[in-house]
Amino acid sequence: MPEISVIVPVYRVEEYLDRCLESLTVQTFEDFEAILVDDGSPDNCPRLCEEWAAKDRRFRVVHKENGGLSSARNAGLEIAGGRYVAFLDSDDWMEPDMLAYLRNLLIGHPEAQIAQCEAVMSRDESPVAEQPSERLRVLTRKEMLDYFFRIHGEASNDSVWNKLYRRELLTGFRFVETLNEDVEASYEFYTRADRMVMSNRRLYHYFVNPAGITRSRFRRQDLEYLAVWDRVQARTEKELPEYAPYARMGRKRANFTLLAKMTLKGFDRSDGELRAVKKELKRQVRRDFRDLMGWKMPLSRKILLVLVCI
Repeated sequence: MPEISVIVPVYRVEEYLDRCLESLTVQTFEDFEAILVDDGSPDNCPRLCEEWAAKDRRFRVVHKENGGLSSARNAGLEIAGGRYVAFLDSDDWMEPDMLAYLRNLLIGHPEAQIAQCEAVMSRDESPVAEQPSERLRVLTRKEMLDYFFRIHGEASNDSVWNKLYRRELLTGFRFVETLNEDVEASYEFYTRADRMVMSNRRLYHYFVNPAGITRSRFRRQDLEYLAVWDRVQARTEKELPEYAPYARMGRKRANFTLLAKMTLKGFDRSDGELRAVKKELKRQVRRDFRDLMGWKMPLSRKILLVLVCI
């Protein structure tokens, strides 16, 4: 069986898929399997996946009906055989030593079930210009939860793709099939794990598509973000009541995030229901203005908070 399973959901990324999979073939750690889950992609991705599998025996292909990112990841988890598991989005890519580096962190820290590196927002294939001097930190479960709820002013940190997981941490786990699935997954992982080792090495490239950004108007599906935080809040109040105030703040931040997107990116103003949504979001954000303004967040966010409340 392979040492590492890398699960790659594939849907409508034919322009970027080769770059993503090429970054796997050049990994310095070679004992891995790449599970390419074609999520009913209507473009040339199914054919490209099969071509990669024909070229490299480490690539396996699963074809399924379209069910979304979480459904595709779950399909990959069902057949993953590695001692460790990583998730790679199919328009992103890895630095050549990412798998080796994160695996070595877990070997060197047997008390940890998760190893994390830094992600870089990238628009092209340029490598990381310079790596910082290595700085490691091992987080306890309490520190992981502090990190997740951003108690000390941390940046958004609910990604699952810049990490390597011990397989036993994922036993019985399934992604919730919704948008913003990484929020609930991160909560689940941090409550299951005893330790996480974090590195400041920048080894994962998160692709920023300029064309996609300009088209990312608010959609009805974005409202699922609120339902995600409703579920996280409910679980926290039941399982970790000491973190309930921070979960409630996360829900308030979710209102602010969606109101900001509607304000900055726009929405279909002919849709009366969406107009009502914006009005209600503004009412709630105004109600929570003092709490939000008192939260630890960058000055730019506080300025945006004032603007969206006007």
